[in-house]
Amino acid sequence: MSIASLIKKGILTPLGKRVNEPTSLSINSRTLEKGGIFIAIPGFQHDGTDYIEEALTRGATGIVAPAEFKAQIKARFANSYPDVSFFITPEIRKAASYLAVEFYPLQPQNIVAVTGTNGKTSVVTFTRQIWAQMNLPAASLGTLGLIIEGKPLPPPTGTAGLNTPDPIRLHQILHMLKEDNIDHLAFEASSHGLHQNRLDSVRFKAAVFTNFTNDHLDYHQTMESYFEAKCRLFQELMVHDRDSFAVLNTDILEYEKLKTLSRKRGLNLLTFGKAGETIRIKSIVPKEGSQAVSLTVEGKSYDFNLPLVGEFQVYNTVAALGAVMACGGKMTSALEACEKLQGVPGRLEIAAQGVYVDYSHTPDGLKLALKALRPHTKGKLIVVFGCGGNRDAFKRPLMGEIAHQLADKVIVTDDNPRYENPADIRQQILAKCPGALEAASRREAIKMALKEMKPKDVVLVAGKGHETYQLIGDQAFPFNDVEEVQKCMNL
Repeated sequence: MSIASLIKKGILTPLGKRVNEPTSLSINSRTLEKGGIFIAIPGFQHDGTDYIEEALTRGATGIVAPAEFKAQIKARFANSYPDVSFFITPEIRKAASYLAVEFYPLQPQNIVAVTGTNGKTSVVTFTRQIWAQMNLPAASLGTLGLIIEGKPLPPPTGTAGLNTPDPIRLHQILHMLKEDNIDHLAFEASSHGLHQNRLDSVRFKAAVFTNFTNDHLDYHQTMESYFEAKCRLFQELMVHDRDSFAVLNTDILEYEKLKTLSRKRGLNLLTFGKAGETIRIKSIVPKEGSQAVSLTVEGKSYDFNLPLVGEFQVYNTVAALGAVMACGGKMTSALEACEKLQGVPGRLEIAAQGVYVDYSHTPDGLKLALKALRPHTKGKLIVVFGCGGNRDAFKRPLMGEIAHQLADKVIVTDDNPRYENPADIRQQILAKCPGALEAASRREAIKMALKEMKPKDVVLVAGKGHETYQLIGDQAFPFNDVEEVQKCMNL
């Protein structure tokens, strides 16, 4: 690792003449190894600068802090720790990414980043599955953790649940994959990760944009800021290269904006959707547990059977096809792989006959899930859902209204209430969902739905999907929607 190169580039400014080359990196003082460098990042819950002294007592040989902390470092630490290198930087989060890639320089040759509000997990999973069917060593990284196809490698600890890990962990993963000759990786680029510069040193082959709807306004505050965070991937992080691609959904309102900024960046365009120029969806015919899909790909017609339900899964599949194409994959082989795709846990997962569990926790996600199941429902469509606490409160009545409009029977229950009063959350949903039933216990709500269920009815249990816990206050209680459904049905 070369600290000197980062000093030369103006990323780091040393406070003194001593420049130690660290043996490791950390943004967590508790996991810092002796001889390592501690990057003191101000956070939203914890401020890294509060833990500089702890890092020093643990044996840090270097400290990187925000530029505004310069005077405090000189006053509190510099004289007391003469053998330690102290650095400041104008952009601490970017500096973390630059340090990470210096320390872990290897990366897979074909890296695809997937951003958007919904579908990220499915797209990266499908992309990995398609590559694997084409006999290409591949991995995916996101909400479900690091998954390596065909490789008995244990994923790095702490990756599950982080759809975009911190830059140090991310570059450790990239380095490890390349060392193991895995040159194909698809990962989720969350708006948080993009805004917090976690991806600033990744060398991308392609960037995919799925869709854009309401979410994460507790963090971004406005839809404009939320969209700008996602656009960073195309505007700033994708490097102009004749082999770099922007893979865009033509059927969303934001397409023209994304196309313009991608072209301005000098990226190749690969488009998909019903109006797609590269991959055009010609028709989708729902079948029992699957869909017959017809596409036009660069002027050639293709038909295949997708063993998943829901039009949105067709969009997720063609987005994955676009990613594979951008990395040089042959369409005939890729389409053969699509006929063997396995759904993502918690994404319209079949828990029992006629009962689906889905992660849809946004207005658009709930709408897509209910619309996806309607063609497969010959009786009534019943939905069980709630909304998370300490998250976007404005979406609660919206989701209530969507459930009222698209389902035949609605049962409103708790999701992950966290620190909010669960009854207040339910009332905000019920305000726009007249006639809905209410059950505080999620377990009882699922039982109610299954008791209501008659032959030819379909039940959707929405909101938590793959999660195996329920967050109440500061505790995580074991809870799995699929298991609860199966217990109720004695499966």
